[in-house]
Amino acid sequence: MKILLTLGVTLALSTASFAAPLEKNAQFGPDMTRERAQAVANDSSVLIKRAGYKCDSVSAVIKWVFSVGFDVKCNQHRYSYEITDKGGNWVATLK
Repeated sequence: MKILLTLGVTLALSTASFAAPLEKNAQFGPDMTRERAQAVANDSSVLIKRAGYKCDSVSAVIKWVFSVGFDVKCNQHRYSYEITDKGGNWVATLK
């Protein structure tokens, strides 16, 4: 079990078989280390898959500046998602 702390929420998830790896040339903001970007990618990809969408690898993780959330791109930028905090629950939405 892993605790979903990277997005600021305490939610127990089994990410071993659901988390997607960060791609070799993945994009992430200058305020993130590769390790932090991978942690956000792990948690985000689990949310994306649980919402019924596809995310086998993460191409980009972009933290929002003016609100709480992330843009996540998967499968070599093929799919784009928004990860948002809606009333204390994190939600993955197809863009």
